[in-house]
Order: sequence, then structure tokens, then C-alpha cells
Amino acid sequence: MLYNLGGAVFFASGYAVFALLYGVFHWHWLIAKGIADLIGWSLNYLVQHYLAFNEVAREQGHKKVLKKYVPFSLINIPIDYAIVGGLKWLGVTPFIGLWLAAGFFTIWKWLWYKHWVFRAESIKLQ
Repeated sequence: MLYNLGGAVFFASGYAVFALLYGVFHWHWLIAKGIADLIGWSLNYLVQHYLAFNEVAREQGHKKVLKKYVPFSLINIPIDYAIVGGLKWLGVTPFIGLWLAAGFFTIWKWLWYKHWVFRAESIKLQ
């Protein structure tokens, strides 16, 4: 549930910034999306670190988690932009592309966050 909150914050903030820059100010979609993503990633990280995966993240600390979160986010850029850009090339508005990419990344990121980025380092025996 809290993981989804982080995704919702990422999507809502990013979509709002994208809508403003691309839809209202008519910036190029790639630049608008890049700025929107930076804001969304930052907010998502805070929710994931302090709420969704708080106990595990606290054990690892910011540096260790960020060493995994940042590269993983950078790997996702070409995938995300290929989805949105590919759909735009096919004639689908980026506003729809953002929704479709969000559907893919909801599952994709949860798997990676749970099993790698915020994974507990050791299993505690009781």
C-alpha cells in the first residue's frame, strides 16, 4: 500500500509538471518529461525510504540505498522514454504514453525495490 503511495506521488507530481510544461507552455516532450521525472523520482524516493521500506532502509542508510536506487532509476530512463517516445512516434499522445508506462513500472519497480534496492541485507533468526 505504501509502495503504491510512492508511485502515486511520483506519477501525480510528474504528470502535473509534464502537463504544465508540455501541455501549457509547449516545451518539447522530452525536456518536459525529464524535469517531471526528476521531481517525481525525488518524491518517490522519500516515500519509499521513509514509509514503504522504512525499517530496511533505515538499517542500510541513505548512501547504501541511493547507490542502488540511482543506477536503477537511470536504467529505467531509456525504457520509460522508449515507451512514451515510441507511442508518440505511433501517433499516441504522450499524455496516454505516461499512463501506459506507469502501468508497466508499477510492477517492474515494485519487484526491483522489494528484491534489490530496499532488500534486507540479512535474514534475522528468531
